Amino acid sequence: MFGFANFLLLALFAAAVFDLIFALARGGGLRGALHGLWNTPHLLFGQQLAEWRLQLGRILFAAGLAAYEISVVFCNSMARQNWAWVQGVMSPVLEWLAFLCFGAKILFGTRYTWRELLAGGALYFIARWVYFNSQNIWWIGIVVAVLAAKDVPLRRPLQVYFASGCAAMAVVLALHFAGIVAPDLTSERMGALRGTYGYGHPNTFGGLVFGLVLAYALLRAQKVRWVDCLLVFAVGVFLLVGPASRSAALCTLALAVGLVFCRLRTGHSVPRWWPGTCAGMVGLTAAVSYLLPLLVIKVGPWNNDIGPAWLAKLDSLLTCRISLTWMAYRLLDVKIAGQVFNWPTVDNSFAFALFQFGPVVAALLGILFSAALWGHAKQGRRVEVCCLFAMLAYAYMEVQPFHLTTNPTALLLCGAVFAQASARWQKIE
Repeated sequence: MFGFANFLLLALFAAAVFDLIFALARGGGLRGALHGLWNTPHLLFGQQLAEWRLQLGRILFAAGLAAYEISVVFCNSMARQNWAWVQGVMSPVLEWLAFLCFGAKILFGTRYTWRELLAGGALYFIARWVYFNSQNIWWIGIVVAVLAAKDVPLRRPLQVYFASGCAAMAVVLALHFAGIVAPDLTSERMGALRGTYGYGHPNTFGGLVFGLVLAYALLRAQKVRWVDCLLVFAVGVFLLVGPASRSAALCTLALAVGLVFCRLRTGHSVPRWWPGTCAGMVGLTAAVSYLLPLLVIKVGPWNNDIGPAWLAKLDSLLTCRISLTWMAYRLLDVKIAGQVFNWPTVDNSFAFALFQFGPVVAALLGILFSAALWGHAKQGRRVEVCCLFAMLAYAYMEVQPFHLTTNPTALLLCGAVFAQASARWQKIE
């Protein structure tokens, strides 16, 4: 992927140079060329076959999502323990197929102004810089997918994402219950058995299911039905009882409540204070993530033997999320461009981003998330806002939001990434 990261950045730069040469060749002088490129959306590498390229770009984006989803949902299940070709052949092929589809969409099937190209290119430059230090392939994958989502109507790609994810998971579950893939693998917490369902860990399974639930909720954005609320609630109960994946279960149940709210508020206008309040929740969650561990007082030999008492109870409720971040503060350095992170889990995306990706990316992600919540709330897109809130809560308790398979809401950040006015952000319709 290092070669792909470099190639895509160089190709974007070459496309900008080609645009300028092509614009100058049409006449009008340098000033006119720059003005047109800065303000007029256009395809890279010339405008030939424009409509065909745009349509092909949408197909490539959907194909990339399907390849990416299958590579994670199937190839990262315990099937890799049964058959060496799953990780040795199938996974690399699907990953390269996904990146090639996304890359082709970005370069040949997307219209940009130079302002949008500068905003998206700057994010990709920073992401690539961090990727070289962190070596986290999921990070660069989710960034490339968001870049490729520009100006794509999201309904059809989300349908492909949801269908391919459900199909891949159904295969894993069938193999698991047939006794072929990890049939007896369970996990234990405080004396209770937790099902892993062929994925090696309950929270892995819970995160993948949560991603599919978010995709389903987004597909119902235009018209939420009561049956949708009940279905999401039922999945939340299953996650709480079956794999006992507490974070995924609680966030799924919260999403069900959010969908009930959306159903009840259908046809009502959005209050003026709503967008700012939604955006401010990201900063509040970040402040809690970073500042609460500073109050920890060590009172025993284990990482969760801490005080004061109220904080110890809260830490126990969150299964050591606070004390793990406190320990990371004591043992790890923060590096400006991130680092390889093989330390025991920090189950908080804000703290994880600070250590693996560095403070620049951690701040940038917070800004983009806030902008996305503000923009979708301003446009009255309640379901999108509820899905982003559910992911915000999940991000406080897990690090899987950096996987596209768990976080399809990342595609909702596309308009903010390219610095577009919120009225231009693509709808799910």
